[in-house]
Amino acid sequence: MAARGNEALVEAFEKTDPNFIRNVCIIAHVDHGKTCLADYLVSSNGIISARLAGKMRWMDSRDDEQTRGITMKSSAVTLYHSPLILNLIDSPGHVDFSSEVNSALVLSDIALLVVDVVRFGCGEKNSTGPLMGLAKDVEGVCSQTESLLRQAVLGRLDIILVLNKMDRLVVEVKLSPEEAFRHIRCLIEQINSCLSQIIHGQLVEEEWCKFDEMEQSLHFDPTKGNVIFTSAFLGYGFSVDSFVNLWAPKLSIEPAELRASLFSDCYVAGPGRIKPDAEKLGKKSLFEHLVLEPIWEVYKHALIELNIERLQTIAKKMGVPPLRSKQNVDIIEEFMRSWMPLSRAVVLACAKVKSARKAYNNEERLLSILGHEGLQHPLFSILKECDADSETTVLFVAKILRSAGQNVAMCRVMSGTVKAGDRMFVTGQKKRVQMDANDENKENEDQIVSKTAVAVKNVFVLFGRELIPCSSAKAGTVCAVEADAWIPGSTLCSDETIDLGLDLKVETTEPLVRVSIQPTGGPEAWDELRNALKQLSVLDSSVRVVEQENGELALVTAGEVHLQKCLHDLEDMGQTELIVSEPIVPFLETIIPDSTMSFGKIVVMHKTECNLRNNQATITVRAVPICDEVIVFLQSNEHLLKEIREGVCSSSDAEKFITKMKEVCAEHLSKKGTWWAKQSKERIEALVDRIWSFGPPRARFNVLFNAIENYDRPTVWSKGSRRLRPLDPTMVAGFDLSMANGPLCEEAMQGVAIIVESWTLEESDLSDPTLTGQMISAMKQTCRAAINKHPVRLVAAMYKVMVQTNAMALGAVHPVLSQRRAKVVNEDVNQATGLFEIEAVMPIVESFFFCEQLRKKTSGKASAQLSFAKWEMIEEDPFWVPTTEDEIEHYGTKGDSINLARLYMDNVRKRKGLMTDEVIVVNAEKQRNLNRKK
Repeated sequence: MAARGNEALVEAFEKTDPNFIRNVCIIAHVDHGKTCLADYLVSSNGIISARLAGKMRWMDSRDDEQTRGITMKSSAVTLYHSPLILNLIDSPGHVDFSSEVNSALVLSDIALLVVDVVRFGCGEKNSTGPLMGLAKDVEGVCSQTESLLRQAVLGRLDIILVLNKMDRLVVEVKLSPEEAFRHIRCLIEQINSCLSQIIHGQLVEEEWCKFDEMEQSLHFDPTKGNVIFTSAFLGYGFSVDSFVNLWAPKLSIEPAELRASLFSDCYVAGPGRIKPDAEKLGKKSLFEHLVLEPIWEVYKHALIELNIERLQTIAKKMGVPPLRSKQNVDIIEEFMRSWMPLSRAVVLACAKVKSARKAYNNEERLLSILGHEGLQHPLFSILKECDADSETTVLFVAKILRSAGQNVAMCRVMSGTVKAGDRMFVTGQKKRVQMDANDENKENEDQIVSKTAVAVKNVFVLFGRELIPCSSAKAGTVCAVEADAWIPGSTLCSDETIDLGLDLKVETTEPLVRVSIQPTGGPEAWDELRNALKQLSVLDSSVRVVEQENGELALVTAGEVHLQKCLHDLEDMGQTELIVSEPIVPFLETIIPDSTMSFGKIVVMHKTECNLRNNQATITVRAVPICDEVIVFLQSNEHLLKEIREGVCSSSDAEKFITKMKEVCAEHLSKKGTWWAKQSKERIEALVDRIWSFGPPRARFNVLFNAIENYDRPTVWSKGSRRLRPLDPTMVAGFDLSMANGPLCEEAMQGVAIIVESWTLEESDLSDPTLTGQMISAMKQTCRAAINKHPVRLVAAMYKVMVQTNAMALGAVHPVLSQRRAKVVNEDVNQATGLFEIEAVMPIVESFFFCEQLRKKTSGKASAQLSFAKWEMIEEDPFWVPTTEDEIEHYGTKGDSINLARLYMDNVRKRKGLMTDEVIVVNAEKQRNLNRKK
């Protein structure tokens, strides 16, 4: 049976036209029901039993996924609902695996945004009944839900809102149909508000984006068919159309009229008559009366007061087959699945939105993946057609999978048909060639690297835990392809003459948690570990593997859960005997304004001069803090900073960036307490024009300014002829070294501007080969000295912590948060669930095993969700000691209270083998040997 089913699926997969292909991904916050929903969609094809759906977690193929109950990797399955092919991708909800979500989104055209209708809910704090006054007090969207919605909007996907766990409104929260309608309407309004902010906030710089049209097309409205109501636990789902088709003939109302009014403030005024102002007149709204009341009636007679005869009567009216179950839970599952199958609601909703063929007919979406070339891109017309018979086959490689001991790529066929034996070429591989620095007439040119040829060995249908071989995959499909070589995130093209690839970037989370890892064996074990880590970095784009100067191998991951997943993967690769260090979290260092100094002192005292070779070379610099607004701007344009520093940024993007940076710097830099305070707007804009360099990869958000009078040097914006003066690179190299290793504990700097005010050099020394190293060292030490004239602070990476607990365990939660040095931001009661919700920020360095400790201390009554929030400066001075009488009286002469910044700084210095001021021996003259000789 299974073999015949697979044969039918493969046949449909190979023959289905792109017009009947839908590429769908499921996205949601943790525990909102993604995998349960996927189970029911899988069961609709007979792959698993409907009774096991929601319990089996079929798409979670890893042991640790089943044990933890969370999804850790994106997995895909191809489903056939004649005539549609659904390529369904289930993605993780945990923030550590956001790169897996990104890979799912870039392969898809439709996103099912699943929202828990209760956990997302809210209510008025002083309500007298369940969720009374709901619309007056609305909580914000869950952070992960908002992030996923933003990614789907930026990817130009069609989004279908799935309001899941509808059964909880009846069984747990015990809402009436009237209260439930108000609650649902409030949630949709809040999500639409979030959607509007995303569209106008994130896309404001895209000139070709039509905001109103985009907002109107994405706006969630049940009458448009882009909102469905489900209970993945019980396996049912419905849309407005489900009840329009049921009630329109019975009420003698035109289906179009009923559809437009069903989710509005209207009521039935008689046969064939609909009138507005139901709430004002005290009437039951259409949705309440025609949709929610029948469902509530079924719950009442199935769970609250079991009445099988009444259920059989309702089943007959609704066209449901006679019920055979006798138990409460079984009978309601049978009734609801037969009445409103979940898979039917999802498939019908997906059928109404764009097919794979029309996915890139939208010019805005097509331009967003073609990069700077836009309409002139050689693949523009090819991708727009999405023709399976095209002579040019184009594949986009999203991620690499490991299956049955082989690496295969999860791909989207953008054009043509891919078959075993095809020869493809990696497109878009370029390198920037620097021409002769002393020749002003020569320009930089892009030269194409000799292209990597890829031979396709096999093509597979993605089937969750398995891969089903097939002969070919048409345009529009998502498939797996085995080849002799892979480059994740690349574009493959059958036409070797096409030089430009797609800009479908699979974004990854910046890894923050690092461990040193080494085998217990000899040299052979080291080679095996290196190969295993290399394999792991290919399979997981969020992993970084670094071989340190001392020979140790460092594994850098996105978080604690991701680290455990990576170690589990290494075990599966045979690396069972490894020595793994304690997790390490990086810090940053920054400088802040000195509030005790006047502007005159700042100008004089903060100038730092270095003389080299008896005044034959001099450097004068000053270090100046950069305010938070400018740092945030630089962080939001990190990809441009990389391109600008490497000299590969397009002129149009560079010009936009310069203009915006001038505006931000002129508006925010002129603050009291810094050198910027007395600088005019024109002076600041002139300095932006003369930026010499941005920081190195480890510390991008620092800036080197050239403020040398009457001395024009090439800037970071220079393109074409960058005529470098002798020893200019040494200044940038010295700046890079000083920014990569701060003075506190040699962590990367952030928010520092180094302004070079003068640089003189004897012409006779230019030919001396030893001068290069001396200049780099001098620049580094001068920058370090300039930084040390300011108060220096540590900057820690912070998690946002959301804790849910009941009133009994609340007292145990706060001590755990306090031990982890977390700061509580907000604490409130969710009126929908009756649980306390505590929001806090916690240093990531303090977060390890936090969830386990919280569960133990509260006996499992509290749960927490952690997501990266921000980098936050630790206000404490790591070198502070009590000086005033009050401080000495309060803290003692040694300042014995815990200095958090000093504690973190000393721990990092110990780990790196740097000097600390820790006193190892106290009262040495009183120590003695405790061994007694007899």
